[in-house]
Amino acid sequence: MSLKIDLETKFAEYVIDIGKVTLGTEQRLRMNPLLREKQAEAICQAICALLNSGGGVIKAEIENEEYHYESHGVGMHLPFSDYLDQMQQGKLFLIYVKSWNTEATGLRLATLCSNLYQRLGPSGIVVMDSQEALAFLRRKTQTPMNNPDHNSLSLPEAGAGEQDEGDMRNLANTLFRSRQLQYLEKLNFTESMHVEFQMFTTDMLQHIKETLPKYVSAFANTEGGYIFFGVHDRSCQVIGCEKEKLNLVTLRESIDSCIKRLPVHHFCTQNHKIQYDLKFLEVLDKRILHGYVLAIKVDQFCCAAFAQLPSSWQVKDNLVRQLTAKEWATWMVEADPDLSRFPQMVLELSLSSTTPRGRTICIHQNLEGLEEQQKSYFPVYPDRILYTPQSIYKELFSQHRGLRELMNMEMRSVSQGILIFSQSWAVDLGLPENQYVICDALLISQKNTPILYSVFSEWNAGCKNYSMKVAHSLKQRLVNRGGYTERLCIIPLVCVLNCGRIENNPLSSEVPIYPESYCLTTIQHMEALLKSLVIVLRGFRSFLSDELGSEVWSLLTDQQYKLFSKNLRRNRELFVHGLPGSGKTMVALKIMEKIKNVFHCEQKNILYVCENQPLKRFVSKKNICLAMNRKTFMKNNFEEIQHIIVDEAQNLCTEDGDWYGKAKHITQRDKDRPGILWIFLDYYEINHLGCIGLPPLSAQLPKEELTIVVRNADKIADYLQEVMQEVTENPPPNIPPGSLVMLHKAKWALGVPGNVEHTEYLDVEKMVSFVIEKCQVLCRNGYSPKDIAVLFLKANEIERYKSMFIQAIRKRTMSQMNEAFVPLLRITDASNIQDNHIVVDSLRRFLGLERNIVFGIIPWEFQLDISHNLRFCLASRARTHLYILKVSI
Repeated sequence: MSLKIDLETKFAEYVIDIGKVTLGTEQRLRMNPLLREKQAEAICQAICALLNSGGGVIKAEIENEEYHYESHGVGMHLPFSDYLDQMQQGKLFLIYVKSWNTEATGLRLATLCSNLYQRLGPSGIVVMDSQEALAFLRRKTQTPMNNPDHNSLSLPEAGAGEQDEGDMRNLANTLFRSRQLQYLEKLNFTESMHVEFQMFTTDMLQHIKETLPKYVSAFANTEGGYIFFGVHDRSCQVIGCEKEKLNLVTLRESIDSCIKRLPVHHFCTQNHKIQYDLKFLEVLDKRILHGYVLAIKVDQFCCAAFAQLPSSWQVKDNLVRQLTAKEWATWMVEADPDLSRFPQMVLELSLSSTTPRGRTICIHQNLEGLEEQQKSYFPVYPDRILYTPQSIYKELFSQHRGLRELMNMEMRSVSQGILIFSQSWAVDLGLPENQYVICDALLISQKNTPILYSVFSEWNAGCKNYSMKVAHSLKQRLVNRGGYTERLCIIPLVCVLNCGRIENNPLSSEVPIYPESYCLTTIQHMEALLKSLVIVLRGFRSFLSDELGSEVWSLLTDQQYKLFSKNLRRNRELFVHGLPGSGKTMVALKIMEKIKNVFHCEQKNILYVCENQPLKRFVSKKNICLAMNRKTFMKNNFEEIQHIIVDEAQNLCTEDGDWYGKAKHITQRDKDRPGILWIFLDYYEINHLGCIGLPPLSAQLPKEELTIVVRNADKIADYLQEVMQEVTENPPPNIPPGSLVMLHKAKWALGVPGNVEHTEYLDVEKMVSFVIEKCQVLCRNGYSPKDIAVLFLKANEIERYKSMFIQAIRKRTMSQMNEAFVPLLRITDASNIQDNHIVVDSLRRFLGLERNIVFGIIPWEFQLDISHNLRFCLASRARTHLYILKVSI
């Protein structure tokens, strides 16, 4: 049976249409066995797919008349019954499936069958259940065999009790190497851990195709072994298959094809195939060829060998599809990243306590945790209903006559809960905005299912599609990103408010029915759901993901969320002053994503401008906009650009023309629909003495500030505040008076260990040697080369001293060849920031970027009007360790 996603459903979630089925215990017993098995298989696969995809509904048309669920039952075993609810609605049978819960099971995925086999002594082979498969895969990740020996089966180191097993394996190997056997000859060994006897059957080819994958998987996953087809398993007598019944060429080709097609997954680097040998041993009867014994030797496999693809399914791109061996194995063993290199971050939500598609959530240890944020933003009161956020709903009520009355009327039957307003829940979820939507409001109340109200200014054909799409997306995000593990649905309701008149809901008859178990029964359930909502609204993919090699999410601070949630149509131009580490670049990226959805534009319509090439390349890889530096921006015309984001604007200058005037002209050339121009800057981080090109400080309106710094360790933060004071007392001549005021507003997220060291060198070679030695020590202590940056204040020093670092690395590595562990150190420039190399580059090219460990090289004669600013820029790039090296260059 083909599994189809029903796209014309009244449920705001995945609905898998099974088609017609026969239900009832007695009725199914009378069915054709093959059809009965096929229907059950389809339903089981659909259940598995929904479990792994955030939940949903399975819809089946009941084929047998007079069926009654309460009287006749389902008539088949449904797996994962704790996750299911069933209901009959007329001629439809509905199975409601909630999301898989990793914490409850200890498994990342729901799986019907792993199809990973193992050998358990002479008793035969068994398929690993999910727990056994997980343990097996974890062992393989810890000790992968990179060089399996194709020529021998490795013997385990055994005591005297295991010597017989080794003897039988040797006897089996001797038999495998022989050329001829005698008909009815009794072998001098039996089945064992490494030996399997099988008889040929009437449908020999089909039998081999059905059994061989399981035995090959079992032997490959255990210690290797031998399979002899044509030997009686009890008497150990050689029977063989009569030569007239065998086509050796066809059989060999079939077996080769069967084994080569078996799915494998590697945790090692070798990518070997399953290694095996195949022989046809002649069976003689009184010196006359009677037939053949098929002998197959299977070597132990380096990683994981499957008999067939794991029976685990998911919904992806509106299709039900089976996971590949690689997808399944990788997903099963996925774990939280090691945060030891980032002591400032703490684990807020673990992969071990979320849903299959949930992600690790990390936050700064001194910022509000998930529970505190939920209670702050979405408090639950036991005796009243709360409208929130106040700023949004009051603005909406003042702008739209009748909206207050409409929402109050809808809330008449609700005594307790929270109603969360948004200008557009679609935009909040990263979906395109609908111009006819006045607002959306999410109701979460006790003893009810959550309801999403979409209020339109007029009814049109797109209303239903919008409300369904947004409710479906919200439900998926709450489960798959927010990690909500209980039963959940979102009921979409459309309301029409036309010129202050409240109109009837045209879709009121299409409200879906859910079991009572989908109601939020307790305040604890409500708060758990609201925690997931905090993640959905305030979560973002952390920049640490690239450094950790694993996707990690963090939560926006209050200031960042305030910026991100601004109404872009009313804030088309904005100046954002932000300290280093306050999240300017991250907010800029999120705003560009929001621009796409609010204004229905494409990547080619949004331009990101910054000064340095490495930051431009970093943003380009996000694929949400065009990105370029100032020089390129000033050289070109941009007919298709509608919106511009400028980052690190304090380091732009007017040497090639008025960049600000050009950006403003581009975004305002359509007078009826002006574009977005947001400018992010920090006067403390200026690195030149030229004209910046920004308007006067008094004209930088409207203006917002980001003053919560979450990047630096305590000692680095202390040093930064000292340098900020020096900058304030000795400001560069090219910044406007009164621009350095954030020193007194800055809030540093403290409590992170780290260090600042100042060292002076008269000899450059000694400085280089110190840096390389310190890098090796840091790498031995758990850091990696991609944690480290060596920054010079002058760009013309880079090429000269880069070669000195390369030579010092080679020299030190050669001198340590006999040591047990010598860290591999390589260097690159800031353009390759994501490589596992030490960055050696100029400070100017590194602005906007960061690393855990920074070595700052400052020349003795360094005295400039912006020297304090450059020291501030240098120190702000370091998260935990800062080494300031003053040297005679």
